Amino acid sequence: MQITCLGAARTVTGSCYMVQVDPDVRFLVDCGMYQGGRQLEARNWQTHRYRPQEIQAIFITHAHIDHSGLVPRLVREGYNGPIYASKATADLLRILWLDSAHIQEMEAEWQSRKNSRRGKRTVEPLYETKDAQDAGALIEPIPMDKSRELLPGVEVCFVQAGHILGASSLHITLKGDKGIHRVGFSGDLGRPGQLIVPDPAQMPRPDTVFMETTYGSRRHKTLGDSQKELLQVINLAYQEGGKVLIPAFAVERTQELIYTMAAAWRNDQLPKDMPVFLDSPLAINATRIFREHPEYFDRETQAILEKGDTPLNFPNLKFTAGTDESRAINEYTGPAVIMAGNGMCTAGRIKHHLKHNLWKPNCHLVIVGFQAQGTTGRMLVEGAKVVKIFREPVAVRAQVHTIGGFSAHADQAELLDWLDKIVHPGLRVNLTHGEESSAVIFKAEAKKRFPQVDFHIPRWKETLKLTLKPSDQPMAAAQAADTLETLRARLDRLSLLLEKEGAELAEADISLLEGRLAAAERLLTAREPD
Repeated sequence: MQITCLGAARTVTGSCYMVQVDPDVRFLVDCGMYQGGRQLEARNWQTHRYRPQEIQAIFITHAHIDHSGLVPRLVREGYNGPIYASKATADLLRILWLDSAHIQEMEAEWQSRKNSRRGKRTVEPLYETKDAQDAGALIEPIPMDKSRELLPGVEVCFVQAGHILGASSLHITLKGDKGIHRVGFSGDLGRPGQLIVPDPAQMPRPDTVFMETTYGSRRHKTLGDSQKELLQVINLAYQEGGKVLIPAFAVERTQELIYTMAAAWRNDQLPKDMPVFLDSPLAINATRIFREHPEYFDRETQAILEKGDTPLNFPNLKFTAGTDESRAINEYTGPAVIMAGNGMCTAGRIKHHLKHNLWKPNCHLVIVGFQAQGTTGRMLVEGAKVVKIFREPVAVRAQVHTIGGFSAHADQAELLDWLDKIVHPGLRVNLTHGEESSAVIFKAEAKKRFPQVDFHIPRWKETLKLTLKPSDQPMAAAQAADTLETLRARLDRLSLLLEKEGAELAEADISLLEGRLAAAERLLTAREPD
């Protein structure tokens, strides 16, 4: 048994792992598109490495393009097996893939026209709309927290990752003649207390884990401070008569910002005559999918719905799906908030708004997400005085604000806490989905805290061998039963204590207990028949 790192090795893009159980069973965990510099993006065309006609399944942790965006390319090249994902992820994938296909077609058309003028040959798109549609037809939704044998000798459980709507970590048990090996894939991990989605859940203990380190070298601001900072920027721009530009990540970040501004509007903290334009067809469609899946919301968001309020809508919010509506925003002379794709300022409608506003001193650019090396967003964060927009230099006189607390990724402390729950002697942790410097810093911190763990930072295309271990399923089931009964007894004692007048239990304690109870129940029921 072996796993090959086909992406997200010492970089934050292109997530993909090829898992080979034996010569006849091979599958992928994630199949992400590379985004960033030209050298990285050239890897998107090297899909022969994925052997699309030889793999039996693709498992997708969540819908973001850096984890899913190459699937239509593989379908174009002959893959026709199942694509497993949670129900919310399935719905998001279909719109994200169509949007990505449109971008591929437009870029290929533009490059072909350019080549024709130079007497060069035309180019084909990475994939087309039909490929995205065909990929969407292969998706098979999978429920959370239920182990299933989806391939011979491959038992998979999707576990809540708390990153975006429907995001999962994967716990996979690989079975061979001489034993088993349990592998965990963190996917992208969210933050405890994040808006809209539940906290990351604890997966059953793996023997090997592939763990993201996007923010392994830093700690975020608190969410509350970041929300206050955003509202301060909006109110300052209102007073100055300027625009607030927010490069929008269509899935999760946009909805968190809408959630924050809707709450501010309900509490009279947002100017009542300041429009908020959501200028991204993809983000508009994603927001509608969020509204259709309240079962994936956390307790706080469901409570807002139960009160009759709308956590993802407010009167100032304007959807501008059409191109004419988008252009009209630049004719609007008053102060406004403009959220537009894409999140790293490398494509999409945000580029038009940057061109029209970046040179104005009363413009405020708010960066709320990770900016990969080589992107326009990264240049702006690092203080560039001039950037190229549509190949023309544009002066940067706008005020640039970096607000990190909205990140959908766990920071260093939160990653360490997630790892703490699955640590055991002999665990091997492969640090991926992080720039090399971030992974190195995280490894040093994690090694100090968990000296009994073997940490490794894989390289691109590196293959890691897995050692089979004797099956201890009866022991694991017994331990799970003991843990479950212990937790139930503790909850019973707590309920008696809470019946006393004035007794309270912190929300964090409730979440922790519920998470551990759910983990125990998953272990106990993992092998129950469907």
